[in-house]
Amino acid sequence: MTPNKLAVIGGGLTGLTTAIRAAQKGYNVDLYESAPTLGGRTRSFFHTPTQTWVDNGPHLLIGVYQQTLALLTEVGASSFIQWQDTLTLPLWDMRRGHFALTTSSKLPFSMALIDAVLRMPQHGLKSLPSLIRLAISMKFTQQGTVSDWMNRQRICSPLQRDMIEVLCLGAMNEPMQSADAASFCYVLNEAFSKHIHARLGWFTQPLSQALIQPLEAYCQQLGIRIHTSSRIVQLTKNTDDCTLYTRHKQQVYDHIMMATSASIRNQLLGIEQSIETQSICNVHLWFKEKLQLEHPFIGGVDTYGQWFFDVSQQHHEHTGLSHLCVVISADQSKLSKQEKIGRVLKELQAITQQPTLKPIHHQMITVKDATHVVRSHATLTMPTCIMDACEQPQSGELPATIETAVLRGEEVARKLPNINL
Repeated sequence: MTPNKLAVIGGGLTGLTTAIRAAQKGYNVDLYESAPTLGGRTRSFFHTPTQTWVDNGPHLLIGVYQQTLALLTEVGASSFIQWQDTLTLPLWDMRRGHFALTTSSKLPFSMALIDAVLRMPQHGLKSLPSLIRLAISMKFTQQGTVSDWMNRQRICSPLQRDMIEVLCLGAMNEPMQSADAASFCYVLNEAFSKHIHARLGWFTQPLSQALIQPLEAYCQQLGIRIHTSSRIVQLTKNTDDCTLYTRHKQQVYDHIMMATSASIRNQLLGIEQSIETQSICNVHLWFKEKLQLEHPFIGGVDTYGQWFFDVSQQHHEHTGLSHLCVVISADQSKLSKQEKIGRVLKELQAITQQPTLKPIHHQMITVKDATHVVRSHATLTMPTCIMDACEQPQSGELPATIETAVLRGEEVARKLPNINL
């Protein structure tokens, strides 16, 4: 039998995962990406002044990302990840300087986490009751926002400031005042179950080399046809199949997998639905001075930039320049580009204790629809030949991460019947 023809719309991590799993089930797969290159939000670009490949924004991995790790191992890319031995969350604020949440591998993880929090400055035994209440409440479904949850459990301000707020911005790309409590509780339960799940990791090469190229090469081995710079302009439902239209051609498919943003899906299918997203601003800075942060990344407490990444250290760059990137999560400020760069530069000057720090190159990348925030919304009914893998997390589901992108691709491909070849 001739394998069924299947199209995947979207060449990001979800689309690549979907295409791989569909091809492995025997489908004849075409993958369409509107941009000139694959990758979506995990795309890299070539920065001409420094002659280096640069990620739109850095990504951290958590040990609980088991499906991502399995996929990268399958395509031969797991060696591009550097993992911590045990959880260390480096932090910095103006009053206390550098400190960290550091767990000991000699203790069971629950005890190690309590010990780590109690050893942070301005905590001690006064944080213990809040930690106990938080641990107990995590076993139950939470309602409202993360702030509502913290207030119900009377979680002390230092614990909220040094742990909850930092993790909430990193995992949910939202402040505690609006982030969904049920989903954040899910994140904490998944990530903080044992040592191997809680550790953090990062890519040792730009995402184009460490993630996208291995996935693209694997797609080609499976016979998947990749069409970049191919924007889908229309979909029509036929009796037993669908017709896909680009600007230059049309093609009939038995199945179409939607791995785009929810807004593009709605536009193609004529769905009227409000989509709420959050932006992320990534400020890349290059310096002549030899700079190295105390850790490959640092979380900011009460800072404008939430995460400070030492890209040169992570990627083992040897360009003669120091490359740092500051991530501003859920950025809703009305500051100009120069004002944003000025604010994060002042924070970097304080972190590195170099008051005359001046970049020789900078690149600011603002992704307006970086994440679809977790909200309750009506479940959509897709036409019979169209399957949905778009990011639109419901309350209580995991928020947008690399892991959930892979999981969506795996899940939608599992719904396809196997083909007898």
